[in-house]
Amino acid sequence: MPTLDRWRSFLEAPKTIELVHAELIGGDTDAPLMSGPAKVRMSSLQDFSYSMTPSDGEPIALFKAIEQQRVNSYDPLARLRLIGKEADGTDWSCGWTMPQKVNMGGNWEIDGKLTALDVTDQLDIETHSTELLFRTDLLHPMARILGTLAGPGQARFERRCEVLGSAIVFTYERQAGVTSITASHSAQLPATFAERWLIQPLRIMLGQPISPRLIARNMGYSAVVWILRAASLDVGSWSAFMVDEFSSPDRFFDCYCELLRMIALDEGERLSEVHPVTRYYDEIAQATAASRWAIALTLAGCTEGLESLLRKKMAPTDAPDEPISAAATNLIKQIEGLDAPDALKRKAIDALTPPKGPSTTRTLRALRDCGVISPNQFSTWQRLRNRLMHGEFISLFSNEDEDRQLMHLVAIVRALTSELIKRS
Repeated sequence: MPTLDRWRSFLEAPKTIELVHAELIGGDTDAPLMSGPAKVRMSSLQDFSYSMTPSDGEPIALFKAIEQQRVNSYDPLARLRLIGKEADGTDWSCGWTMPQKVNMGGNWEIDGKLTALDVTDQLDIETHSTELLFRTDLLHPMARILGTLAGPGQARFERRCEVLGSAIVFTYERQAGVTSITASHSAQLPATFAERWLIQPLRIMLGQPISPRLIARNMGYSAVVWILRAASLDVGSWSAFMVDEFSSPDRFFDCYCELLRMIALDEGERLSEVHPVTRYYDEIAQATAASRWAIALTLAGCTEGLESLLRKKMAPTDAPDEPISAAATNLIKQIEGLDAPDALKRKAIDALTPPKGPSTTRTLRALRDCGVISPNQFSTWQRLRNRLMHGEFISLFSNEDEDRQLMHLVAIVRALTSELIKRS
């Protein structure tokens, strides 16, 4: 029985956890600033809040801690932490918080927001795996793909993938509106990184901030269970790396495994919170709600970022220096023959000579020449990027020509991502 099956009630909202004893703590070695009963409320899958009725503590110490955090707002350790215990003995860690409201009239009450909860669970069978549980209604992008694979008459769909020495099982339950991913731990998919890596391919593929509601890290006979805020998603987005997913839904699992392998085997980014490719797609996903100018700037910037990652995997001969044209060669000969100061002639010659050394333009030109991107995509990036970076606006409203140019930029981002996967 999967660990998270016992915690499925947290896939629904609203929900309240009654803490018979809670403590608001400052530093690790400090005594609790305030203690007493508290309620943790989840009014939706995107919201965590709490209210505490302190029965013990020093108000002055609490206000000093709040002031210290205000003065040191960039120090994450200046925040407070909330821990508590339910009547059945379950111990909860409620993460970092800062009180947003302190009511001192009559009964004390402290209100604030939380970002996540975690709890330690005991297992009957030794298990070494990571579990992710997603709330996926019929409009969720994962449900639309997995539901297509399941077919209209199948209530449950399961697919097993072998990658990185791990067995990864996807399960979609149509009626419950739940999707789970369970991955066994391995040398290449260790417990310390598994939950972070398993989520990132979905964010790239679907172009949205996909996140599970529940995570379990199973380590032997105990597990750490996290309850997270679930992001609000659109039905679909042009920011997704994976396109035409419904014409070939089986491609979903191949793409997932390829991206997971790229992320996990990138030694240079192993300790990063988020892989750079994921970060670029996260930025594009956020830009979808911005202006068209901001979208174009983001796409152009992500193109340069992906190119810099790809350049590290290319041999110097893959992107040779641009040859000088015959017309420029003839003009240089004429300049050299002029009766003029050498310094002036050198400046004129340099202006006609293509720059040497690595550059985004040179790499993209080489990728154009070998068919990774099209000539139209390359020329659109070169033209739009220069216009945008010099402050020139594009239209506020959709029009056929500019929309075509923006889609060329989207296509370049996808093509560079595909090339990175091939070279990983």
